Amino acid sequence: MNNPTFSYVLLLFLLIFTCLREIIAKAEEADTQLYIIYLGHKPHDDHELITDSHHDILGQVIGSKEEGKKNMVYSYRHVFSGFAAKLTDSQAKQIRELPGVIRVIQNQIYKTHTTRSWDFLGLSKSDPNNLLNKTNQGDGIIIGIVDTDLIKFFLTFYKLHAKRQFFIGIWGDLEGFNDKELGPIPSRWKGSCKSEANFNATKHCNKKIIGARWYIKGLMEEYKLNQTMVEKSYNLSPLDEDGHGTHVAYTAAGSYVNNIQYYGLNMGTSRGGAPLARLAIYKVCWINKVDGETYLGGADALAAIDDAIKDGVDIISASVGFNGRVFSEVDFESLLGIGSVHAVSHGIPFVAAGGNTGPEPNTIGNVSPWIITVAASNEDRDIVTPLTLGNNNTILAQEIFQGKNQAFAPLLVARDVTNKEELKSIVKEVKGKVVMIFLEDKKDVLFYLTTLNNTGVLALICVTPPLEQNTDFNQLIGVPIPFFTVDVEQGTQILDYFQQCKSNNQDPMIKLGQTRVVEGNEVFQKVAKFSSRGPNSFAPDILKPDVAAPGVGILAAAPPNKGNNGFQLMSGTSMAAPHVSGIVALLKVAHPDWSPAAIKSALVTTAWNEDTYTYEIYSEGTNNLANPFDFGGGISNPNGAMDPGLIYDMDKNDYLNYLCTLGYKNDMVQNATSYFFDTTNSTICPNEVPSRLDLNLPSISISNLKNSIIVRRTVTNVGDVNSIYKLVVKPPKKYRD
Repeated sequence: MNNPTFSYVLLLFLLIFTCLREIIAKAEEADTQLYIIYLGHKPHDDHELITDSHHDILGQVIGSKEEGKKNMVYSYRHVFSGFAAKLTDSQAKQIRELPGVIRVIQNQIYKTHTTRSWDFLGLSKSDPNNLLNKTNQGDGIIIGIVDTDLIKFFLTFYKLHAKRQFFIGIWGDLEGFNDKELGPIPSRWKGSCKSEANFNATKHCNKKIIGARWYIKGLMEEYKLNQTMVEKSYNLSPLDEDGHGTHVAYTAAGSYVNNIQYYGLNMGTSRGGAPLARLAIYKVCWINKVDGETYLGGADALAAIDDAIKDGVDIISASVGFNGRVFSEVDFESLLGIGSVHAVSHGIPFVAAGGNTGPEPNTIGNVSPWIITVAASNEDRDIVTPLTLGNNNTILAQEIFQGKNQAFAPLLVARDVTNKEELKSIVKEVKGKVVMIFLEDKKDVLFYLTTLNNTGVLALICVTPPLEQNTDFNQLIGVPIPFFTVDVEQGTQILDYFQQCKSNNQDPMIKLGQTRVVEGNEVFQKVAKFSSRGPNSFAPDILKPDVAAPGVGILAAAPPNKGNNGFQLMSGTSMAAPHVSGIVALLKVAHPDWSPAAIKSALVTTAWNEDTYTYEIYSEGTNNLANPFDFGGGISNPNGAMDPGLIYDMDKNDYLNYLCTLGYKNDMVQNATSYFFDTTNSTICPNEVPSRLDLNLPSISISNLKNSIIVRRTVTNVGDVNSIYKLVVKPPKKYRD
């Protein structure tokens, strides 16, 4: 018997049930987070079978193999075994208990750390006896850049007029990546460069840029971005989104570009450190449109490293890392630590930026002992604009002034302007004056310039905090108001002068000078204020950083709508790291049989420091001379590293002992390392674990010295076989009698 009422009720129940299932499913999906399941060595070389095993493992906690496939983001199968998947907290706990699972790590978000520098380092093209020319400028080496990528799709916003204007640039092949002097691509290269979206491989890839890939799945899961949203917000291709990757890649291995004009200044010829090396680009960084910062997901970085090793790169350069104090950023707790140890085990040096959170101590990142961690110093050239105060003291400001020398003008320090509304309140006071404002956020600069436009203000000086000093504000050249930046110390000097004048009923005055390039002895050598400092907060007995390299005001290639004439200035340890990557490329040619540890040792032991450099090296922001916690061994000395005499080499057993000192269990260390260590013995870590102090590093750091202690090192002679070496112990200046 048909009952319409019953049918309607049943239909309504089914609809409610279906809706509830969808609501529950969406709620469960919202509760998921991205986890990386690290399984250690890969059991065999059948990549499809490895991925299938990952689906099986995931299916055990998800409910079925098919559901496991849907929740998997990456399968790591080329160099090691593991996968990234969407899991709830309870599922993550379940999967931790499964046999063969070494580590379950929640996805980590990293940040990017954004000429004459090579002459400063002793690698002039005109010297036939230096490392550059003795290695044919790095020919044959492939450098993998894990960063934002290569050519710029540029979108910016200027609000200098009542009407909003959007300037959308185009991408194109840059002269800085020309392949005019290069031969065929090395036959061992297994990577790819293919056209997709707005990326034209025929146009953007050549014999210089031989590979280009991109990764965003990890970041999508971290921020719950759907495909439609991502496609609208990002250019899903290897095209660069902010110029950071272009700059980094060029610094490491850019081609020669002559007669560079940068905002009217003659900058001569520019190139990268190994101009005949090849570049493989792995785009993992994406701009957050809300805060303007560039982020990457650790799952994406791990996938990029896995591919880079498979593709056949010789070096990996990563200008990324955590900002701030890090207490577990190493080894099995760090995705970069996991990826980098696998790279080094394959003979691939891993160079990484130390971070931009200095000058506070204990802020250094990328602290694994197998990583070459780089701090930022300056070079012996600077572009400055003199600002002369009424008391004849001169402040050397950054940014470029294209006008003529001016007479003294009234100075107004708007130190009480802490927000946009307060700025509007002083508009009537600024006509005919130079105004200084303490900048809290770099994004406010455009607002300040907009608000002060057409007010008759002569110039704007912004006092920038340390973390904003890696921004190239020269891109604002061309706006109606001359614009300069000074650091906090310089800003304080100007403020003190201003207040003194006011207290004495005098008119504070300032004069804008002509921008000039200063070189050589006029520039004090220093470790940049923003450069992150040691000691190593995770393992204080492992000295970090390892070395420093130029990272302040570095001129390198820029996308068409960034910088000027295809180049821009940038600062940061992101700029320092590719300097070292370029040097490592040359060293790989000079000494193809050297291990990553040997290369690192040569860099550290020959670096310029307080005892070997002609002039004193300062630690900016601390008012002290630089020490090993500022720059490790010192400022990189490429020609010295070519012939270090003795090296402190390490093999896989040294790294194994280090992992044992961290307290990991035997089975965990065995599973993680059996691919590249001989761990047939079930007892991996000895009963008496060697002291971490005896790790054969080219440095000695004792964190808690109370009594005398024995520290062991083994040296290897790579110099003349008849060399005679003498031991000389010289403590740091601070501790000398």
